[in-house]
Amino acid sequence: MGNNVSRRHHLLPKTWLEGFAQNGGLTGRRRATGLDFPITVIKATVVSQFYSNPMPEQGEDGQEVERFLADEIESPGGTALQAIRAGCWPLERDDESALIRLLAHQLARSQAFRKLGKHVEDHLLPLITASEIANYMDERADQPLSPRDRKRVIESIMRNPPSLEGLLDPRRDLRQQLRTADQLEQELANWQMVLLRADRPLLFLADGGVVVKQADGTFSPYPPVLPEDAELLAPLTPHLLLVLTQRPERHADRQLTPKKAGRANRGALALCHDAIYRHPGHSWPKGATLLAEPPSLRPPSITISLAAEQGTEQPMSHAPIAHQRLAQLVRKLGG
Repeated sequence: MGNNVSRRHHLLPKTWLEGFAQNGGLTGRRRATGLDFPITVIKATVVSQFYSNPMPEQGEDGQEVERFLADEIESPGGTALQAIRAGCWPLERDDESALIRLLAHQLARSQAFRKLGKHVEDHLLPLITASEIANYMDERADQPLSPRDRKRVIESIMRNPPSLEGLLDPRRDLRQQLRTADQLEQELANWQMVLLRADRPLLFLADGGVVVKQADGTFSPYPPVLPEDAELLAPLTPHLLLVLTQRPERHADRQLTPKKAGRANRGALALCHDAIYRHPGHSWPKGATLLAEPPSLRPPSITISLAAEQGTEQPMSHAPIAHQRLAQLVRKLGG
């Protein structure tokens, strides 16, 4: 792509959107208003500077993540998508690996995943900060705090936690996105791909591309979680649904029925961030009504134990990154 990289970043690759386009155009439906609007593939699912490095090295433009996604993820993954649309199934091994990598990154590169990271920070950072302050007080006191006093100190600080935004590395969202995608890729590599086909248009597309359906039929707003009996659903065209599953026997007939398409569409409605998209020449399936707000994330349940032993904490460590260029990129981002 050279050095002249756009700062208007697609959250869903253009090659994916093209599967639902007509002459380069799509019909969208906005969550906030419920109204339909025409839009081009070039402009759909675009967020300015979403993958930009906020702390670029001297002389660099901060677009290294966008370049990596374009060259290492979207280009080979797009080749696999085009092969499927051209009737090539099953895929060659290299195309299958590239498609799994693309799907893993779609789970972690979205606004929903970024929102989840902020949600976790908002609830856990005050606890971590309070615990560190209590440790600091312990070290400087004539005698260690009792478990009861330690709990009171932590609870008091958590009620009015200090602001840490200016102290946190602004690249942390990008590192978490890339690390999570690599972990998801390693997990999805053990799942099986099933391609379901319909003889008429049944599907539309969410702005995140993929959804994870849980065993009970619900769609979790926690995008990186892959329960054992879950399935990843990826609409590729109005007629094609790709399913990654550990139970391929559920789809032995390889038919995309209205019932199965309905599940994928319900997931798109539930988990899209801003909008859903369809082919301009098709109608919305029945029930394509968006709630005004995306699903809310419940606060975690936090319990402070009085019996916690001091000095037994283990340092946190990340799982090793399998993809060599991705590992280099994470290190460049301070990881």
